[in-house]
Amino acid sequence: MKIPLLTLLFITSAASAQTLLSDGKTFTGWEGDTATQWRIEDGAFTSGSLEKKQPHNDYLATKQEFGDFELTLKWKLEGIEGFVNGGVQFRSKRIAPPSHEVSGFQADLGAGYDGALYDHIRRSKVIQRPTKEVLETARKPVGEWNEYRIRAEGSRIQIWLNGVQTVDYTETDSTVETTGIIAVQIHGNSTAIVRYKDLVLTELPARQAIEPAAKVMLFDGKSLDGWIPFSPQAGQGKDAHSTDANVWSVRDGVIHCEGKPKGYLRTIKDYANYQLHFEWRWDEKPTNSGVLLHKTGPDLLWPTSIEAQLMHENAGDFYLINLSSMTVNGKQVGPVEKPYLRAKKQELSNEKPPGEWNSYDIVCDGDSIQLTINGLLQNKGTGAKPSSGAICLQSEGSPIQFRNIYLKPLEK
Repeated sequence: MKIPLLTLLFITSAASAQTLLSDGKTFTGWEGDTATQWRIEDGAFTSGSLEKKQPHNDYLATKQEFGDFELTLKWKLEGIEGFVNGGVQFRSKRIAPPSHEVSGFQADLGAGYDGALYDHIRRSKVIQRPTKEVLETARKPVGEWNEYRIRAEGSRIQIWLNGVQTVDYTETDSTVETTGIIAVQIHGNSTAIVRYKDLVLTELPARQAIEPAAKVMLFDGKSLDGWIPFSPQAGQGKDAHSTDANVWSVRDGVIHCEGKPKGYLRTIKDYANYQLHFEWRWDEKPTNSGVLLHKTGPDLLWPTSIEAQLMHENAGDFYLINLSSMTVNGKQVGPVEKPYLRAKKQELSNEKPPGEWNSYDIVCDGDSIQLTINGLLQNKGTGAKPSSGAICLQSEGSPIQFRNIYLKPLEK
């Protein structure tokens, strides 16, 4: 039985969650100037010439838009004059004619920009690029095939060039598009040829919040497995991703936080409907920290979340952060514009002196949250938005320690 090629591609995609974006023979699924600009040679989308100059940027783009995905492809670039460059656009939009341009993220290539993340037209700037040392390791000689792996998941964008990671960027602007077309580019003002082939896209499933069915140890007492550190990183944007190992460490079964720079330690997984227990203490003069519940969206200094406060003598307060909301003591708090609003605890502080361990027990049941400090119910709220997400331990001023962190199922 002879199965048409497009049907075969669909069957393969359904079984493996992968989509072959090009069959190497036709422009099926793509749009652009295929009469004079783009052609297929040896299975590759090809554009440009070594005999005449490319007059302007031009793009071959998918007809379909994509959101969260991982894309792999091969590219090759050669040129003799001008700005010899290309790129792979993603989460991008066509600009209406007569413009030839596409606006959005680009995995750049050529002219010294291999492995870089560029925001084309929208911000017209390089967002992140590899160091010279990383690029020397990753780049192949001119005229050889290179491999790109591009992963866009939520607000996080990662790029690998020939197996070497060159970009790990977290977008902080909530207005930036999270879906769009994929396109391949030839840059104008160059005498060059660019080729793209073997484009394979894997769409990523949406994150699902986990409801614990048994006790879950979030901290094993030995390592930070299951957690990701975040703090704003100088020189890479206001809230760029950082993994500063000097802020967080594990010693003698305890998580030690230095308190500076500000940021947090975030669970890799999202959670909903649970009882959270942990213990904390100040080993120096107590100042400020907190536990962020239901953290969603981009990693920011003040991410969308509901904070169970740890500020000295304020443990048990709620802080509603960045578009979150909740009803506390009959009063609606939020939706919150940046950065936060406070909902005070109901009882006097019952924290222990510095150097002694305190316990925090938090019940998240649907859209309700209860905060209990050292056995005393201090606060409760309903109508929490968001009502699921990651859990974060804050770094916010001075050293603090955490231990015995676990989740339990809700009591029936």
